[in-house]
Amino acid sequence: MFTGIALTCYAVLYTVIEAADDYANKVKAAFPGNELPCFDMLMLGMGPDGHTCSLFPGHKLLEEKKLIIAPISDSPKQPPCRVTMTFPVVNNTRCAVFASCGEGKAEMVQRVLENDGTELLPAARVEPHSGDLFWLLDAGAAKNLTKYKL
Repeated sequence: MFTGIALTCYAVLYTVIEAADDYANKVKAAFPGNELPCFDMLMLGMGPDGHTCSLFPGHKLLEEKKLIIAPISDSPKQPPCRVTMTFPVVNNTRCAVFASCGEGKAEMVQRVLENDGTELLPAARVEPHSGDLFWLLDAGAAKNLTKYKL
């Protein structure tokens, strides 16, 4: 019981493809009439390799244009099977917010935010078409930045 509401957990075994299809159907139901959903806000994180969502550097899903939710069965990071939003959805949000903390993220934060265009890591590909992008960083994560006044 949680505040008078009985919580029940169900173990449903889906393949990663079935899970992605189920999630995509739920997202489409939440945005009826919209071919491409537009979230008010997406709160994002960034992995130590610059990935966001489950969109990894060098992976073919970086170029996915048709699916709004995609299965990934060959993730370079555990677990190997995942479900992820794709960039068409991520970049259609009204507001994307990254939160990164700690000195362990400092090098990657600098590579993403101060990139020279030679290496476009997944987190650097988040660019809302008609929205805003914010990065929330602590002093440790921001310590290598040179182009931004802190």
